[in-house]
Amino acid sequence: MLLFILFISILMVIATGIPVGIGLGVVGFLFYLFFEGSSAFISLPQTIFESNNSFLLTAIPMFILMSEILRKANVTELLFETVTKWVGHLPGGLAVSTVITCAIGASITGSSVANAASMSIVAGPPMINRGYDSKFTYGLIAASGTLGILIPPSIPMLLFASITEVSIGKLFISGLIPGLILVLMLCIYVILKDGLNNQRTKLEKASFQIRYQLTKKALPALCLPIIVVGGIYAGFFTPTEAAGIGVLLAFLLGFFWYRTLKITDILAIFRESLHSTCMILLLIAGSMVLGHAITTMQISDQLVKIISDYDVSQFVFIILIMLLLFILGCILEVVSVIYIVVPILFPVVEALGIDAIWFAIIFIVNMEIALITPPLGMNLYVISGIAKRPIAEIMVGSIPFVLIFLFFLFLLILFPVISTILVK
Repeated sequence: MLLFILFISILMVIATGIPVGIGLGVVGFLFYLFFEGSSAFISLPQTIFESNNSFLLTAIPMFILMSEILRKANVTELLFETVTKWVGHLPGGLAVSTVITCAIGASITGSSVANAASMSIVAGPPMINRGYDSKFTYGLIAASGTLGILIPPSIPMLLFASITEVSIGKLFISGLIPGLILVLMLCIYVILKDGLNNQRTKLEKASFQIRYQLTKKALPALCLPIIVVGGIYAGFFTPTEAAGIGVLLAFLLGFFWYRTLKITDILAIFRESLHSTCMILLLIAGSMVLGHAITTMQISDQLVKIISDYDVSQFVFIILIMLLLFILGCILEVVSVIYIVVPILFPVVEALGIDAIWFAIIFIVNMEIALITPPLGMNLYVISGIAKRPIAEIMVGSIPFVLIFLFFLFLLILFPVISTILVK
């Protein structure tokens, strides 16, 4: 009953329109005040300070900054052009290029929203000009953009690791195979769909010389995620150090290799990065206040006891949690769901003996679905705003991809080895 009251309180406060981070903090503080009295005023400043006093969390603003640098340097356009020269002449070529470029962009930016925003500008007009339906085009971009939180480096994975203390290196590497399988599934779907439409204008096959020149130009950007993620997994540097190296390399690429950045761009880059960072850190602070109240009320312990009393199996528990995440994903954005749900559920996951890495991956895939499901799918709104298309059109276009993602999630639940094979 206490857990139900807590969730309802959170949803009611957020429904008022105040920032989610502040809403979580208000609910947590009021519950803590009710159970502990005036001592809540003493512990509140310390809880807020400790919430962001983490070496691991330092990586988040650095990864955001790296993403913003590369976006401003027009790296996405180069990657899309390069991939298109290799596969654009094949059936569903431009659609396949979009999926592959999103996968590569995911390994560079770590952000689904940034991925989808860039690709709606870069890939949307060429696809529509070649005869692709606008619903399909923007639905595909919205779905492919979500690869940004599954393929490492992933900011939501960093947040998950900061809450649970699961190894971020293992989390990053465990997202590779699921990410590649999802890319393959999306490519197969668009190729099969393209086979039903012969009215599109086909691209001419590019010469090997053009392919070689573009690939050579794009190679440093392609090496960036290998250096960052590979360095973490090999133990050469920590995630925070890897993020710092990523920022340095991104600046060097933008200013000296591609020469698409100017000194005047620096202020805009830092301003956008600061905006995103403050939003996430506010959410972290609010969620830590809420987490403090949850610990005081022993909600996780009560949940473990309920599950033990009813003898709920791991499979049934996972299915119920996935349903809960699907519902919450429809009304809250990804970071909010992570900081509302994970502090409550992860102790239960550990108590049931569920593999933490596997749980993290299926959690992240569920959050991918949240990004493209109405009424609050962030990728849908971002693309609608950039492409100036009706939100309903993009929602309709995303439906087939939601079904693909749900099938993929079911595969991961049935075969956990897909998520854990690289870390066992």
